[in-house]
Amino acid sequence: MMNIDNKNTNLLGVTLIILCVLSSCIPIIDSRVDAIFKNCTNDTLFIGASHYDNVDSVEFLVNPNYNILANSDLDTTDISLWKGTFARGDSFVYPGSICAINANYLFQDKDTCYFFLIKLGNAKRYSWDEIRAHKIFSRWIVTKNTAGKLDKNIRYLNSVEH
Repeated sequence: MMNIDNKNTNLLGVTLIILCVLSSCIPIIDSRVDAIFKNCTNDTLFIGASHYDNVDSVEFLVNPNYNILANSDLDTTDISLWKGTFARGDSFVYPGSICAINANYLFQDKDTCYFFLIKLGNAKRYSWDEIRAHKIFSRWIVTKNTAGKLDKNIRYLNSVEH
């Protein structure tokens, strides 16, 4: 009688261990949806996104939808934008290419998102402080309409181009 109880206990323990191991391997499904945009300018850009009309309030970069490391011969090692945040030299978007940002962030509690466009040449030529002080960037404002539609073609609008 004692052997049967030990076997059942051991079998139960082994079964629980297997279930724990298997459940730890099940991937968590990510519900992130990307908003896809197209760089319709003739420039390679760094694009920062914010809910506020202030270049210092940028929280995220719009990321290219391609593998920059495999496709780039551009040297961006000395570029430092949006100090103290996430800015990386490999987050530039080529002209005519597709890029994306987390759609959940885009219109989080607001109908407007501000994008700040910095040309690659200017990012290489000027420091972050100079870019901010002399406003060497363009703004592109995206507003979601009542049907939930928005302009997905990034371009320069009513701004001074440098």
